[in-house]
Amino acid sequence: MKANFLLRTNLLEEEAGLCLVGSWTRRWLDEDDAGVVIALIHRRIRFVGEMLAELQKSPRSAAELLPIVNEEYRFAWKTPTQIAIRRGWLQAAGFVEINDDRKFAITEAGRAFLGRLGLAPAPPKPALVREPEPERPHVYEPPSPRTPTRPDVLATEIKAASTESGDPNRFERAVRDAFAYLGFQAELLGGPGRTDVLLMARLGRSDSYKVTVDAKTTGSGRLPDQQVDWATLVEHRTNEGADHSLLVGPDPRGVRLFKRAVDYEVTVLPARGLAELCLSHARAPLGLNDYRVLFTIHGEADLTELGNRAERSERLRGLAADICRMLAERGATVGYHRARDLWMLQPQTATKTEFQSVLDTLASPLVGAIQGNPDRGYVLATDPRVTQLRLTLLGEELTSRIDGTSPRIRRR
Repeated sequence: MKANFLLRTNLLEEEAGLCLVGSWTRRWLDEDDAGVVIALIHRRIRFVGEMLAELQKSPRSAAELLPIVNEEYRFAWKTPTQIAIRRGWLQAAGFVEINDDRKFAITEAGRAFLGRLGLAPAPPKPALVREPEPERPHVYEPPSPRTPTRPDVLATEIKAASTESGDPNRFERAVRDAFAYLGFQAELLGGPGRTDVLLMARLGRSDSYKVTVDAKTTGSGRLPDQQVDWATLVEHRTNEGADHSLLVGPDPRGVRLFKRAVDYEVTVLPARGLAELCLSHARAPLGLNDYRVLFTIHGEADLTELGNRAERSERLRGLAADICRMLAERGATVGYHRARDLWMLQPQTATKTEFQSVLDTLASPLVGAIQGNPDRGYVLATDPRVTQLRLTLLGEELTSRIDGTSPRIRRR
């Protein structure tokens, strides 16, 4: 087997450019339990444990398994070569044997292992058109979009999972959940020829974009170039028809790694950088068009522009609060204030154009925090708590109409 395969299945671990025996491999050798190896392979490659499940129904030949693989599990294999490879692994582990009819049959050890594995049923058959290969049936599902995820919990999980080399799926789930929190439609894929996470930014026909994300874990806490299969990352981007590629891992380092990332048009984001984005998003939520800049610069990810946009968002939000405060303090004695009046009262941290833009937003019917127009000026229209309620209801209404959920507060 190639070293890359052994690293991907966690049978080997990489540290300081050297391949070392992984913790799971040591457990296999110490306990003489071949199930450890097969479970690791099954986690990264489809139709390993599933093959055992099919053989538990009845012994089958490779030719008999081929249509089952293609129809029930949505592969498109033309020959039984891949089936033979998987049979070899399972037979070496003692979970499969060849019976007198020259068919593959599950052994008692295989039945016991299958009970430990706990497989979900095969995905349903497509109706008329063959759909893309789905994610593994047993992959953990994302939290409900109606249950907000705490950004501090997300950030902690991202950093912890990135060094959990014994459970790479944990990091993949954390990456998916992080980008879902940022507003992307994030789908966990995995499996042969598939990226770990696929991001979709739905911005209309001309502005939408897709990103393939490959998540790499290392027990050492450092991601070197040797652990990255760059050609596979390009293949993932091509297979998914994506516009951008992103590699996320713990502390990526080395001139060679970032140079090759540029050559292969891949953006490299440290796990701590993704955690910081989640924390920043909680303070200043940005849009999908803002986050596009993250993927357009290849090599080492540059978060400077996103930081600038978040800072501007926070500044404008603070400006809106200051405008309402000034109108509340001076409205009873002075009355209406135009944009220039307010601009002269406020330390000039914003332009007149920004002042007018914020005033227009606050005076819009959906917000209704102030009332007036540019010619006459503006006064406070209601208590800030009423504005807060309006914005909360607006967010719930948008979510319910787009996601098909029910608003928390129902109108009579």
